[in-house]
Amino acid sequence: MRRSPVPKKRKGRPPGQVSSDRANLGFTPLKLKATEPIKREGPKWDPARLDERTTFVLGSRANKALGMGGTRGRIYIKHPELFKYAADPQDKQWLTEQQHMKATGGKMAYLLLEQDILDLAANDDYKDSLELKLDELKSFSAPAWMIEKMRKYMELLRTEQD
Repeated sequence: MRRSPVPKKRKGRPPGQVSSDRANLGFTPLKLKATEPIKREGPKWDPARLDERTTFVLGSRANKALGMGGTRGRIYIKHPELFKYAADPQDKQWLTEQQHMKATGGKMAYLLLEQDILDLAANDDYKDSLELKLDELKSFSAPAWMIEKMRKYMELLRTEQD
């Protein structure tokens, strides 16, 4: 029986699992990035900063305003320290009624604090960018019942506890 000169492909381990012998040969797993815990502390994570005068923006608009429009959700990856509130169905209904988002809006709607986005826009990473479009923000105030939910959520996520 003749064998083919081309070696048969072997099924390997799924990506990300590296045995010690492979590691010794210089192979590295796909994700070696050590993730640092996200710091959710300081004045930006103080629930007292949320009140009826606080203005919010949709995460999708903040993403566009900072020039990341083509990549959905990039703002959350690049700036995980930002406070983002995931709107529940009641919040989404209010946002739709107030015409802050379309009724056919996606499954997730995140609200960010307008001031946090303006602070980001003023820092060196963005201030000279040609992609910066702050007119995309379209800020709004939220009702007291929604702000109360946001305060509880912020308190829950804070990494520094009183």
